[in-house]
Amino acid sequence: MPSKSSTSGSSFSATLLFGLSAVLLVVCIMIDPREAFQASGQGLTVWWRIVFPALLPFLVLSEILLAGGFAHGLGVLVEPLTRRGLGLPGSYAWVLPLGLTAGFPAAASAAATLYKQGKISAPEAEKMAASAHFASPMLIAVVVGTGFWGRPEWGLLLLAAHWLGGLAAGVSLHLLDRSPSPEPKAKPAVISPTRPRPSRFRQALAQMEEARRADGRGIGKLLGDAVSSGVQISMTTGGYMLIFAVVIHVLTGILPGFLPSFVVAGLLEVHLGTYTAARLSLPPAIVCALLGALLGWSGICAFLQARSVLKPAGLGGTKYFLLTRLLHGAYAYVLTLLLWAPMSKWLPQVKSTTAEVDLPSVTAGSFPIPGWEQISGVVQAQFWLLLFLVAAFLVISLVYKKSAN
Repeated sequence: MPSKSSTSGSSFSATLLFGLSAVLLVVCIMIDPREAFQASGQGLTVWWRIVFPALLPFLVLSEILLAGGFAHGLGVLVEPLTRRGLGLPGSYAWVLPLGLTAGFPAAASAAATLYKQGKISAPEAEKMAASAHFASPMLIAVVVGTGFWGRPEWGLLLLAAHWLGGLAAGVSLHLLDRSPSPEPKAKPAVISPTRPRPSRFRQALAQMEEARRADGRGIGKLLGDAVSSGVQISMTTGGYMLIFAVVIHVLTGILPGFLPSFVVAGLLEVHLGTYTAARLSLPPAIVCALLGALLGWSGICAFLQARSVLKPAGLGGTKYFLLTRLLHGAYAYVLTLLLWAPMSKWLPQVKSTTAEVDLPSVTAGSFPIPGWEQISGVVQAQFWLLLFLVAAFLVISLVYKKSAN
C-alpha cells in the first residue's frame, strides 16, 4: 500500500501539471484568439451534429431500462455465456450492445449505474467499461466513410474491423488475466429442497422485479432523471471535445516539425484525428488501417469522457482501460489490412492497396457534417441494431446452453 507522503506527492504533481497546462492553454488562446475560437467552434459543431444526437437517446433509454430491471433479467438469461467467454456477469449482454451502437461513453455510464445499484463489483464494472468502449456507427460509417471519402463501403470495412478488434481485445485480456474472478454481486434465488428449481426465464423475471422494486421511482420521476442524466453526460462530452479541439490547434502550431498533425490529433481526439488522417497522401489501404487504429485507440478525450462517468461512482481501472485501447487499436489496424482484399472482391467500389483515390475536396477549416435527415435515419438504424444485438446475445446463449447440456 503506498504511503501517505507518496500519495500526496503524486497528487501535488498532478495538480501542478494540470495547472501549468491550463495556463499554457490560456496564453496560447490570448496570442491568437481568432484561430482558437474557430477551433472551438469546430469541436462544438462536431459534438452538436454527430455526438449529441447519436448518444443522448441511448443514454436515456439505458437509464430507463436499467431502472426497470431489463439488464438484470437479460443478464440471468445469458450469464453462463458471458462468464465463460469474458469472465463478466450477464448484464454485459446489455452494456456491450449499447457500446457498439451508441458509442462512448454510453457503456461506461451503464457500467457505473450497475455498480451503484450493487449488481456488479468494481473490477467487473471497470472491465465492462473498457471492453465495451466503441466509437458510434454514425462516426465510422457516415462521417468517416461517406463524409471523408464519399465511399460508404469503406465505412463498413472500418466498422467491421473496429467491432472485431474491440471484441478480440476484450477476449485476449480475459484469457491473459489470471486474477481470481470476483464473486457475483447478484444474490442467487433461494431454492427450497422440496420444490423444483425455477426455470431461467422465471429467475430473469424475478431479477427484473427485484431491481424495479429496489429502484422505486415512478415513471415521471424516472423519465426526468434519465433525461437529466443523459443531458449532463452529453454536455460533459461536448465540453471535453470543445477543449480538445483548441488543444489540438495549439499543439499542431507549437509542434509542426516534431510530430505529424494526424498523430497529435489522433492521440487526443478521435473525430478530428480521423479527419486529419483521412487526408494523408498514402495508399487507401494504409489510410484505412491508420484510421482503424485511431478509432480503436479513441483518444485521450474519449478516455476522459469515460473517466468523468466512472470516477464519481468510485471506479478506477485506468491501466486496464488504456491497455484495452492499445490492443483495440493494434487489432483494428491488422484486421483492416486483412479484410481489405476480401472486401475489394465483395464490393467492387473498394480500390486496391496501391490505387490512387480522389477524396472529396475538404478544406482545412471545414468538417464534413451529415444533414439532419441523414442523422435521423442513422439513429433509427442504431435502435434497430441495438435490438438485433441484444436478440443475438439471447439466441447465442440458448444455443450455448443446449450444446453444454
